Amino acid sequence: MSYTFHLPDIGEGIAEAEIIRWLVGPGDQVVEDQPVAEIETDKALVEMPSPATGQVAELCAPEGAMVRVGERLIVIDDGDDGAAPTPAEPAQSVDGEAGAPPAGSADHTPQSANGSGAQKRPLATPATRRLAREVGVTLEGLVGTGPAGRISDDDVRAAVRGAPQENSSAAGAAATERSLPESGSHQPARLTEDQRIPVRGLRRRTAEAMVRALRDIPHTVAMHHADVGDLLALRKTLLPGAEAKGIGLTLTPFLVKATALALAQFPMANASFDDAAQEIIVRARRNVGFAVNTPDGLVIPVVKDADRKPLLAVAREVEALTAAARTRTVAIEQMQEGTFTISNHGPLGGNFGTPIIRAPEGGILGFGRATPQAVVRDGEIVARTLLPISYSADHRLVDGDVVIGFCQALITLLEAPVQLLVEEG
Repeated sequence: MSYTFHLPDIGEGIAEAEIIRWLVGPGDQVVEDQPVAEIETDKALVEMPSPATGQVAELCAPEGAMVRVGERLIVIDDGDDGAAPTPAEPAQSVDGEAGAPPAGSADHTPQSANGSGAQKRPLATPATRRLAREVGVTLEGLVGTGPAGRISDDDVRAAVRGAPQENSSAAGAAATERSLPESGSHQPARLTEDQRIPVRGLRRRTAEAMVRALRDIPHTVAMHHADVGDLLALRKTLLPGAEAKGIGLTLTPFLVKATALALAQFPMANASFDDAAQEIIVRARRNVGFAVNTPDGLVIPVVKDADRKPLLAVAREVEALTAAARTRTVAIEQMQEGTFTISNHGPLGGNFGTPIIRAPEGGILGFGRATPQAVVRDGEIVARTLLPISYSADHRLVDGDVVIGFCQALITLLEAPVQLLVEEG
């Protein structure tokens, strides 16, 4: 009998998913829960498990295709020509809900169709597998340095640079001749002819979201500087204690916390516009998303109730979410319910910008690189470390008084950062 698997209703407003890569082909034998495809929604990149044991009869969509909820994905023949068995319960989600492994879970160890054990599939995220394919490295035989022996992007890069590995392909050997930039590197390759790159996965969804946002949301942008000398001094003071607790203390947690506290002072900056109902929704929680740069594009994990959490708790959460985002193992619920977003492009050398709002949120902050500059204080020219701030707001929600008021509240918090350490009683 044949079992037809349809894309299930994933929920959370997700109506479609993209087939990034099929891991099996027609005629292949698969077992229940064996990964058969990499699928990406606008929330996560995950591996889709087989819903049944048998032979792949048909792949119903090509790689790169967008498949809507209810459409056919794969047909599996269980080899039983007798009475129709009770179909296996379809997977309920491809994003970590019941019936599908979460993006960060360990890979399954498939068994062959005749019941004998198959070789254990190396532990690696879909993003790492993609990197390995692109540079011609096979994962079998690599020793993973991540949790539970998971193979990381750095392990793949080490293999490309010539570290000993088993089962490396000829393509992998040839790949050592190529330049492989580190994460975050943007060194251009030398091209001899035009190159066409399919817009797929996260990049496709980001492009679609940005077009909708600029089309539907009237942006108004304000730009300011904050004197963050005291903030940097406070970070330096707190750093040893944070490191003793195993917490990395970058500038981002301070920005998340300050943004959340400023939003509490100006609730309309934390609102969203409901086009269908023609209503303004003033959000009760300050859930601040922060942009993380990955090889596939920006991922936005969310620190929920950031205004109510101690600074070091925010820092610990930011660190964990950043690591998960960069390996595309961040859980779907960790990217939901955001009410406002920040983007810290300072580490990349950025200054001012015009960040694009992430609908249905009502605003976004962009932070540039803090640099020493000459300013006038009490009639004297002195050096101060200034942080560029760009605030894009939905003009349907706020006017200039809220825009300027919110920015001034944020600047006050950044310039007197001891306020970030005060916890609610």
